[in-house]
Amino acid sequence: MTNRNIDKRQIYLDVAKLHYHTLKTGFLPTLGINFLALMYQCIDEANFSILITKYKNSKLIGFVSGSLGSSGLYKLMLNHPLTLIITLAPVIFNFRKIKKIINIFKHISSKERKKYPKPELLSICVHPDHQGKGIGIELYHKLSQYFKSLSKSEFIIVVGQSLQANSFYKNQGAEIIGELKVHPDVKSNIFIQRL
Repeated sequence: MTNRNIDKRQIYLDVAKLHYHTLKTGFLPTLGINFLALMYQCIDEANFSILITKYKNSKLIGFVSGSLGSSGLYKLMLNHPLTLIITLAPVIFNFRKIKKIINIFKHISSKERKKYPKPELLSICVHPDHQGKGIGIELYHKLSQYFKSLSKSEFIIVVGQSLQANSFYKNQGAEIIGELKVHPDVKSNIFIQRL
């Protein structure tokens, strides 16, 4: 994380809110802002992942997160059992959401996922008021530098085929190397970014 003068809890909440409001088509926002805040806290605290944020005048304008392997990330969330239970309580009786959570765990440990490199861009987001100003590119390059600093030569990005983000990744030089279904009703492209 790059913002030392802002309280970490506030950063996680800011990131969660930006994710929630701008990446609405994904499944994770349906789990709520508190779940997202816990997830980004775990991303930031883990020694195998990173959360990079960009603020302007104390307002979050963008972030990117990446991991050297996302399976451990969800296990880290179990280190916060009370917070996890409270954040998931509203969905515990929603069969569809529970099924999608199970699908995510299946995807992470599947043979299909293991065919690809472990380093992964998990999420990238720029506030709508600041899009088209190069902030997404800047964040993407910072994540690339993080992976390079750890002697990684490539990372993957999993993105829904219907999303505009596909063109962003292509413009950054990433190539589609496959497709998969994390959830039965949504096809995703798998991009690889070589460094």
